[in-house]
Amino acid sequence: MAESAGKAAIVPAVGADDLLRRAVFLTTAATDFEMEPFRRACQPARYPELVTGVGPVEAAVRLTAFLAATSLPLTGVINFGVAGAYVGTQSGPSRRGAAVLDICLAEREVLADLGICANDDVRPLRGEGFTITDSFVLDPGLRLRAESLLAAAAIPWIGGVFATVSSASGTRRRGDVLAARHRALCENMEGAAVARVCRHFDLPLLELRCISNLVEDRDLRNWQLHQACARCGEVTALVVKGLHHE
Repeated sequence: MAESAGKAAIVPAVGADDLLRRAVFLTTAATDFEMEPFRRACQPARYPELVTGVGPVEAAVRLTAFLAATSLPLTGVINFGVAGAYVGTQSGPSRRGAAVLDICLAEREVLADLGICANDDVRPLRGEGFTITDSFVLDPGLRLRAESLLAAAAIPWIGGVFATVSSASGTRRRGDVLAARHRALCENMEGAAVARVCRHFDLPLLELRCISNLVEDRDLRNWQLHQACARCGEVTALVVKGLHHE
């Protein structure tokens, strides 16, 4: 028996004519733990959603299966969840690094640990015979619309490069290396996979994350995972409602 494409998506209880008249975004998160605060914040409204599973492979498989099968007239995809912020990184001119519970928007996603590993460094895989796409620019127009909604609600955010990893960084040294190589703001485990699938289906992608921890020598006592999930779900709900009703 074929494996399910992830948890069944919740679709809005509206008619087909209404769906055709307004924007319809699929909202994705890796876990129910991250999705549940979003659901609560959206009540009583319901929006299309998909729990993708953890990691780039699971996210790519489940999202591809869903998009290939859906009859929804989707306008785009909104991917959200928690992330670890690289310590002291600068994501661009005059920008600061992210702190715990900051809201971050992705300008670009990179597959940060796809390549050749030498100690804590991961060098991109390049050479004759290789055709590898490991960097994905996210839709700037959709991001600007989200920024306007955040600004109207007086919610600060930081934009920058997001690094997708298969293994979360458990040391400050590895985090510093990945941050420097990719000029990345934070890391997660699904974003670049979602971006790749969205490129294949020609769907714009917005990625919003809340920082749950700094990428340092691993110490769970410094994490704020529950608070970050709650904040990310609430802020994403605000953005989703705004985009659906523009």
